Amino acid sequence: MSRLRQLRLDNHRNLATTTLELHPRCTLISGKNGSGKTALLEAIYLLGRGKSFRENQTRHLIAHDQPYLRLIARIEKNGEEHLLGIEKSAREHRLRLDGQNLKNLAALAALTPVQILNSDNFAHIDQGPEHRRRYLDYGLYYHDPAFLPAWQRYNYALKNRNAALRQNWRAADLAPWNHILGETGTQIDTLRRAYLEKLENTLNTYHAELGGYERIHIHYQRGWPAGQPLAALLDANNERDALLKHTRDGIHRADLRYHAGDRDIAHHYSRGQQKTLICALILAQTRLITADSGTAPIILIDDIAAELDRARQEKLLQFLADSDSQLYITHIDGDLELPPALADHQRLHIEAGHIREHT
Repeated sequence: MSRLRQLRLDNHRNLATTTLELHPRCTLISGKNGSGKTALLEAIYLLGRGKSFRENQTRHLIAHDQPYLRLIARIEKNGEEHLLGIEKSAREHRLRLDGQNLKNLAALAALTPVQILNSDNFAHIDQGPEHRRRYLDYGLYYHDPAFLPAWQRYNYALKNRNAALRQNWRAADLAPWNHILGETGTQIDTLRRAYLEKLENTLNTYHAELGGYERIHIHYQRGWPAGQPLAALLDANNERDALLKHTRDGIHRADLRYHAGDRDIAHHYSRGQQKTLICALILAQTRLITADSGTAPIILIDDIAAELDRARQEKLLQFLADSDSQLYITHIDGDLELPPALADHQRLHIEAGHIREHT
Protein backbone atom coordinates (compact mmCIF):
# COMPACT_ATOMS: atom_id res chain seq x y z
CA MET A 1 0.00 0.00 0.00
CA SER A 2 1.39 3.41 -1.02
CA ARG A 3 0.11 6.73 0.27
CA LEU A 4 1.20 10.29 -0.41
CA ARG A 5 1.11 11.94 3.02
CA GLN A 6 2.74 15.33 2.43
CA LEU A 7 3.65 17.39 -0.63
CA ARG A 8 5.77 20.54 -0.85
CA LEU A 9 5.36 22.56 -4.07
CA ASP A 10 7.81 25.19 -5.26
CA ASN A 11 7.48 27.04 -8.59
CA HIS A 12 5.15 24.54 -10.24
CA ARG A 13 3.08 26.36 -12.88
CA ASN A 14 0.73 28.88 -11.27
CA LEU A 15 0.57 27.15 -7.88
CA ALA A 16 1.74 29.18 -4.91
CA THR A 17 4.55 27.73 -2.81
CA THR A 18 2.90 25.60 -0.15
CA THR A 19 3.12 22.40 1.89
CA LEU A 20 0.06 20.15 1.90
CA GLU A 21 -0.83 17.52 4.48
CA LEU A 22 -2.84 14.99 2.49
CA HIS A 23 -5.61 12.58 3.39
CA PRO A 24 -4.66 8.89 3.17
CA ARG A 25 -7.84 7.92 1.30
CA CYS A 26 -9.54 10.66 -0.71
CA THR A 27 -9.02 14.34 -1.52
CA LEU A 28 -11.58 16.42 -3.40
CA ILE A 29 -10.12 19.44 -5.20
CA SER A 30 -12.51 22.22 -6.20
CA GLY A 31 -12.08 25.54 -7.95
CA LYS A 32 -12.93 27.40 -11.11
CA ASN A 33 -11.47 26.54 -14.50
CA GLY A 34 -7.89 27.78 -14.68
CA SER A 35 -7.46 27.97 -10.91
CA GLY A 36 -4.75 25.28 -10.77
CA LYS A 37 -6.65 22.04 -10.09
CA THR A 38 -5.07 20.15 -12.97
CA ALA A 39 -1.65 21.54 -12.08
CA LEU A 40 -1.92 19.92 -8.64
CA LEU A 41 -2.79 16.57 -10.22
CA GLU A 42 0.14 17.03 -12.58
CA ALA A 43 2.51 17.50 -9.63
CA ILE A 44 1.32 14.21 -8.09
CA TYR A 45 1.65 12.47 -11.47
CA LEU A 46 5.26 13.67 -11.68
CA LEU A 47 6.01 11.85 -8.42
CA GLY A 48 5.06 8.50 -9.91
CA ARG A 49 6.06 8.87 -13.54
CA GLY A 50 8.76 11.53 -13.53
CA LYS A 51 7.10 13.45 -16.35
CA SER A 52 3.96 15.41 -17.08
CA PHE A 53 0.79 14.11 -18.70
CA ARG A 54 0.25 17.59 -20.20
CA GLU A 55 3.58 18.88 -21.47
CA ASN A 56 6.83 17.56 -22.92
CA GLN A 57 8.88 20.72 -22.42
CA THR A 58 10.07 21.28 -18.86
CA ARG A 59 10.12 25.07 -19.18
CA HIS A 60 6.32 25.11 -19.40
CA LEU A 61 6.06 23.33 -16.03
CA ILE A 62 8.08 26.00 -14.22
CA ALA A 63 6.45 29.15 -12.85
CA HIS A 64 7.07 32.29 -14.87
CA ASP A 65 10.47 33.92 -14.27
CA GLN A 66 11.60 31.07 -11.96
CA PRO A 67 14.69 28.92 -12.69
CA TYR A 68 13.33 25.55 -11.52
CA LEU A 69 10.44 23.65 -10.01
CA ARG A 70 10.81 21.46 -6.96
CA LEU A 71 8.53 18.83 -5.44
CA ILE A 72 9.26 17.20 -2.09
CA ALA A 73 6.98 14.37 -1.03
CA ARG A 74 6.62 12.22 2.05
CA ILE A 75 5.36 8.83 0.91
CA GLU A 76 4.31 5.94 3.12
CA LYS A 77 4.59 2.45 1.66
CA ASN A 78 3.96 -0.76 3.57
CA GLY A 79 4.46 1.01 6.89
CA GLU A 80 7.77 2.64 5.89
CA GLU A 81 8.21 6.34 5.16
CA HIS A 82 10.18 7.59 2.15
CA LEU A 83 11.28 11.07 1.19
CA LEU A 84 11.18 11.80 -2.54
CA GLY A 85 12.49 14.95 -4.19
CA ILE A 86 12.17 16.05 -7.80
CA GLU A 87 13.81 19.16 -9.18
CA LYS A 88 13.53 20.21 -12.81
CA SER A 89 15.13 23.09 -14.65
CA ALA A 90 15.55 23.79 -18.34
CA ARG A 91 18.93 22.00 -18.33
CA GLU A 92 18.83 19.49 -15.50
CA HIS A 93 16.49 16.97 -13.89
CA ARG A 94 17.32 15.65 -10.42
CA LEU A 95 15.62 12.80 -8.58
CA ARG A 96 16.43 11.86 -4.99
CA LEU A 97 14.88 9.10 -2.90
CA ASP A 98 15.79 8.82 0.77
CA GLY A 99 18.90 10.90 0.20
CA GLN A 100 20.15 8.89 -2.80
CA ASN A 101 20.28 10.08 -6.39
CA LEU A 102 18.13 8.13 -8.87
CA LYS A 103 19.39 7.60 -12.41
CA ASN A 104 16.14 6.39 -13.99
CA LEU A 105 12.39 6.46 -13.48
CA ALA A 106 11.89 2.79 -12.61
CA ALA A 107 12.32 3.47 -8.88
CA LEU A 108 9.53 6.07 -9.03
CA ALA A 109 7.18 3.61 -10.69
CA ALA A 110 8.02 0.94 -8.11
CA LEU A 111 7.43 3.30 -5.19
CA THR A 112 4.29 5.06 -6.37
CA PRO A 113 2.21 3.72 -9.27
CA VAL A 114 -0.05 6.48 -10.61
CA GLN A 115 -3.07 6.32 -12.93
CA ILE A 116 -5.04 9.24 -14.35
CA LEU A 117 -8.51 9.69 -15.80
CA ASN A 118 -8.90 12.89 -17.81
CA SER A 119 -9.86 14.21 -21.23
CA ASP A 120 -6.41 13.31 -22.60
CA ASN A 121 -7.34 9.64 -22.25
CA PHE A 122 -9.35 9.91 -25.48
CA ALA A 123 -5.99 9.93 -27.31
CA HIS A 124 -5.74 6.30 -26.22
CA ILE A 125 -8.59 5.46 -28.61
CA ASP A 126 -8.51 7.97 -31.44
CA GLN A 127 -4.84 8.99 -31.81
CA GLY A 128 -1.54 7.28 -32.59
CA PRO A 129 -0.42 3.85 -31.36
CA GLU A 130 2.26 5.29 -29.03
CA HIS A 131 -0.50 6.18 -26.54
CA ARG A 132 -1.75 2.59 -26.48
CA ARG A 133 1.74 1.07 -26.28
CA ARG A 134 2.52 3.34 -23.33
CA TYR A 135 -0.60 2.15 -21.50
CA LEU A 136 0.14 -1.51 -22.30
CA ASP A 137 3.78 -1.40 -21.23
CA TYR A 138 3.05 0.52 -18.02
CA GLY A 139 0.87 -2.34 -16.79
CA LEU A 140 3.29 -4.95 -18.09
CA TYR A 141 6.13 -3.40 -16.07
CA TYR A 142 4.30 -4.46 -12.88
CA HIS A 143 2.99 -7.72 -14.30
CA ASP A 144 6.25 -9.44 -15.20
CA PRO A 145 9.75 -8.56 -13.93
CA ALA A 146 11.24 -9.89 -17.17
CA PHE A 147 9.68 -7.04 -19.14
CA LEU A 148 11.82 -4.07 -18.09
CA PRO A 149 15.28 -5.57 -18.83
CA ALA A 150 14.02 -6.93 -22.15
CA TRP A 151 12.46 -3.56 -23.05
CA GLN A 152 15.66 -1.69 -22.11
CA ARG A 153 17.82 -4.08 -24.15
CA TYR A 154 15.46 -3.84 -27.13
CA ASN A 155 15.47 -0.04 -27.12
CA TYR A 156 19.25 0.07 -26.76
CA ALA A 157 19.61 -2.15 -29.84
CA LEU A 158 16.96 -0.18 -31.74
CA LYS A 159 18.73 3.11 -31.08
CA ASN A 160 22.03 1.67 -32.26
CA ARG A 161 20.58 0.01 -35.37
CA ASN A 162 18.87 3.26 -36.40
CA ALA A 163 22.13 5.17 -35.91
CA ALA A 164 23.95 2.55 -38.01
CA LEU A 165 21.32 2.84 -40.76
CA ARG A 166 21.78 6.59 -40.92
CA GLN A 167 25.53 6.03 -41.25
CA ASN A 168 25.10 3.45 -44.04
CA TRP A 169 26.73 0.55 -42.18
CA ARG A 170 27.20 -2.74 -44.03
CA ALA A 171 24.62 -5.49 -43.60
CA ALA A 172 27.14 -7.67 -41.78
CA ASP A 173 27.62 -4.94 -39.18
CA LEU A 174 23.86 -4.71 -38.61
CA ALA A 175 23.56 -8.43 -37.84
CA PRO A 176 24.30 -8.19 -34.05
CA TRP A 177 21.61 -5.54 -33.59
CA ASN A 178 19.17 -7.57 -35.68
CA HIS A 179 19.80 -10.57 -33.45
CA ILE A 180 19.17 -8.64 -30.22
CA LEU A 181 16.03 -7.01 -31.64
CA GLY A 182 14.74 -10.39 -32.76
CA GLU A 183 15.41 -12.06 -29.42
CA THR A 184 14.05 -9.33 -27.14
CA GLY A 185 11.24 -8.31 -29.52
CA THR A 186 9.90 -11.86 -29.59
CA GLN A 187 10.14 -12.07 -25.80
CA ILE A 188 8.25 -8.79 -25.31
CA ASP A 189 5.60 -9.85 -27.83
CA THR A 190 4.98 -13.03 -25.81
CA LEU A 191 4.76 -11.05 -22.55
CA ARG A 192 2.36 -8.55 -24.08
CA ARG A 193 0.02 -11.25 -25.35
CA ALA A 194 -0.14 -12.98 -21.96
CA TYR A 195 -0.84 -9.67 -20.21
CA LEU A 196 -3.52 -8.64 -22.70
CA GLU A 197 -5.40 -11.89 -22.17
CA LYS A 198 -5.76 -11.11 -18.46
CA LEU A 199 -6.46 -7.45 -19.12
CA GLU A 200 -9.27 -8.17 -21.58
CA ASN A 201 -11.15 -10.37 -19.11
CA THR A 202 -10.88 -7.79 -16.31
CA LEU A 203 -11.73 -4.95 -18.70
CA ASN A 204 -15.00 -6.55 -19.74
CA THR A 205 -16.08 -7.04 -16.14
CA TYR A 206 -15.75 -3.32 -15.44
CA HIS A 207 -17.13 -2.30 -18.83
CA ALA A 208 -20.33 -4.24 -18.27
CA GLU A 209 -20.75 -2.88 -14.73
CA LEU A 210 -20.30 0.69 -15.98
CA GLY A 211 -23.12 0.21 -18.48
CA GLY A 212 -21.26 -1.01 -21.57
CA TYR A 213 -23.58 -3.27 -23.53
CA GLU A 214 -21.09 -5.10 -25.73
CA ARG A 215 -18.08 -7.29 -25.05
CA ILE A 216 -14.81 -5.61 -25.98
CA HIS A 217 -12.05 -7.45 -27.80
CA ILE A 218 -8.51 -6.09 -27.75
CA HIS A 219 -7.03 -6.58 -31.21
CA TYR A 220 -3.22 -6.66 -30.89
CA GLN A 221 -0.89 -6.03 -33.84
CA ARG A 222 2.66 -6.96 -32.88
CA GLY A 223 4.56 -4.73 -35.34
CA TRP A 224 5.75 -7.24 -37.96
CA PRO A 225 3.99 -9.88 -40.12
CA ALA A 226 2.77 -13.08 -38.54
CA GLY A 227 4.76 -16.25 -39.16
CA GLN A 228 8.06 -14.45 -39.76
CA PRO A 229 10.93 -14.44 -37.24
CA LEU A 230 11.82 -10.81 -36.50
CA ALA A 231 15.61 -11.23 -36.76
CA ALA A 232 15.34 -12.88 -40.20
CA LEU A 233 12.93 -10.18 -41.36
CA LEU A 234 15.34 -7.45 -40.28
CA ASP A 235 18.21 -9.21 -42.08
CA ALA A 236 16.12 -9.38 -45.25
CA ASN A 237 15.17 -5.71 -45.06
CA ASN A 238 18.52 -4.11 -44.26
CA GLU A 239 18.63 -2.31 -47.60
CA ARG A 240 15.06 -1.04 -47.35
CA ASP A 241 15.64 0.24 -43.83
CA ALA A 242 18.88 1.89 -44.93
CA LEU A 243 16.88 3.91 -47.44
CA LEU A 244 14.27 4.76 -44.79
CA LYS A 245 17.00 5.55 -42.22
CA HIS A 246 15.04 3.76 -39.50
CA THR A 247 13.85 0.30 -38.45
CA ARG A 248 10.35 -0.29 -39.77
CA ASP A 249 9.54 -3.67 -38.16
CA GLY A 250 9.44 -4.59 -34.48
CA ILE A 251 7.56 -4.23 -31.22
CA HIS A 252 8.10 -0.46 -31.32
CA ARG A 253 5.52 -0.47 -34.15
CA ALA A 254 2.90 -2.49 -32.26
CA ASP A 255 -0.65 -1.26 -31.81
CA LEU A 256 -3.87 -2.10 -29.98
CA ARG A 257 -7.36 -1.55 -31.33
CA TYR A 258 -10.59 -2.05 -29.43
CA HIS A 259 -13.40 -3.82 -31.23
CA ALA A 260 -17.04 -4.54 -30.43
CA GLY A 261 -17.90 -7.37 -32.75
CA ASP A 262 -16.26 -6.41 -36.05
CA ARG A 263 -16.48 -2.64 -35.39
CA ASP A 264 -13.54 -0.47 -34.40
CA ILE A 265 -14.66 1.53 -31.38
CA ALA A 266 -12.67 4.58 -32.47
CA HIS A 267 -15.06 4.99 -35.42
CA HIS A 268 -18.34 3.65 -34.04
CA TYR A 269 -18.62 4.60 -30.36
CA SER A 270 -19.91 7.95 -29.12
CA ARG A 271 -17.81 10.16 -26.86
CA GLY A 272 -19.74 8.94 -23.81
CA GLN A 273 -19.30 5.28 -24.80
CA GLN A 274 -15.57 5.85 -25.33
CA LYS A 275 -15.27 7.44 -21.88
CA THR A 276 -16.98 4.39 -20.37
CA LEU A 277 -14.40 2.15 -22.07
CA ILE A 278 -11.53 4.38 -20.92
CA CYS A 279 -12.74 4.21 -17.31
CA ALA A 280 -12.94 0.43 -17.59
CA LEU A 281 -9.41 0.28 -19.03
CA ILE A 282 -7.97 2.32 -16.14
CA LEU A 283 -9.91 0.36 -13.51
CA ALA A 284 -8.85 -2.97 -15.05
CA GLN A 285 -5.18 -2.02 -15.19
CA THR A 286 -5.33 -0.64 -11.65
CA ARG A 287 -6.71 -3.93 -10.42
CA LEU A 288 -3.96 -5.91 -12.16
CA ILE A 289 -1.21 -3.59 -10.89
CA THR A 290 -2.52 -3.98 -7.35
CA ALA A 291 -2.57 -7.78 -7.69
CA ASP A 292 0.85 -7.96 -9.36
CA SER A 293 2.77 -5.48 -7.20
CA GLY A 294 0.86 -5.47 -3.92
CA THR A 295 0.59 -1.68 -4.24
CA ALA A 296 -2.63 0.03 -5.29
CA PRO A 297 -1.90 2.93 -7.66
CA ILE A 298 -2.78 6.48 -6.71
CA ILE A 299 -5.67 7.46 -8.99
CA LEU A 300 -6.11 11.00 -10.28
CA ILE A 301 -9.50 11.96 -11.72
CA ASP A 302 -9.65 15.32 -13.48
CA ASP A 303 -13.23 16.62 -13.84
CA ILE A 304 -15.16 13.48 -13.05
CA ALA A 305 -18.36 14.81 -14.60
CA ALA A 306 -16.90 15.21 -18.10
CA GLU A 307 -18.52 12.90 -20.67
CA LEU A 308 -20.19 10.68 -18.02
CA ASP A 309 -23.85 10.76 -17.04
CA ARG A 310 -24.83 10.74 -13.37
CA ALA A 311 -25.41 6.97 -13.20
CA ARG A 312 -21.96 6.20 -14.61
CA GLN A 313 -20.34 8.78 -12.34
CA GLU A 314 -21.89 7.11 -9.31
CA LYS A 315 -20.82 3.64 -10.48
CA LEU A 316 -17.27 4.84 -11.16
CA LEU A 317 -17.05 6.45 -7.73
CA GLN A 318 -18.25 3.23 -6.13
CA PHE A 319 -15.55 1.23 -7.93
CA LEU A 320 -12.96 3.77 -6.80
CA ALA A 321 -14.24 3.58 -3.24
CA ASP A 322 -14.01 -0.22 -3.32
CA SER A 323 -10.39 -0.08 -4.48
CA ASP A 324 -7.50 0.39 -2.08
CA SER A 325 -6.25 3.39 -4.02
CA GLN A 326 -5.60 6.87 -2.71
CA LEU A 327 -7.86 9.17 -4.74
CA TYR A 328 -7.52 12.77 -5.92
CA ILE A 329 -10.65 14.07 -7.64
CA THR A 330 -11.12 17.51 -9.18
CA HIS A 331 -14.47 19.10 -9.86
CA ILE A 332 -15.91 22.51 -10.62
CA ASP A 333 -17.20 24.50 -7.66
CA GLY A 334 -20.21 22.80 -6.08
CA ASP A 335 -20.90 19.65 -4.14
CA LEU A 336 -19.86 16.23 -5.40
CA GLU A 337 -21.73 13.38 -3.79
CA LEU A 338 -19.42 10.60 -2.65
CA PRO A 339 -20.35 7.03 -1.68
CA PRO A 340 -20.48 6.23 2.06
CA ALA A 341 -17.09 4.49 1.96
CA LEU A 342 -15.50 7.87 1.15
CA ALA A 343 -17.39 9.85 3.78
CA ASP A 344 -14.07 10.47 5.53
CA HIS A 345 -12.17 12.64 3.06
CA GLN A 346 -10.33 15.91 2.62
CA ARG A 347 -11.46 18.94 0.63
CA LEU A 348 -9.07 21.40 -0.94
CA HIS A 349 -10.09 24.58 -2.73
CA ILE A 350 -7.83 26.36 -5.23
CA GLU A 351 -8.26 29.98 -6.18
CA ALA A 352 -5.76 31.71 -8.50
CA GLY A 353 -3.09 29.13 -7.60
CA HIS A 354 -3.56 29.39 -3.82
CA ILE A 355 -4.55 26.12 -2.15
CA ARG A 356 -6.46 26.05 1.10
CA GLU A 357 -8.23 23.33 3.03
CA HIS A 358 -12.00 23.65 2.69
CA THR A 359 -14.28 22.48 5.50
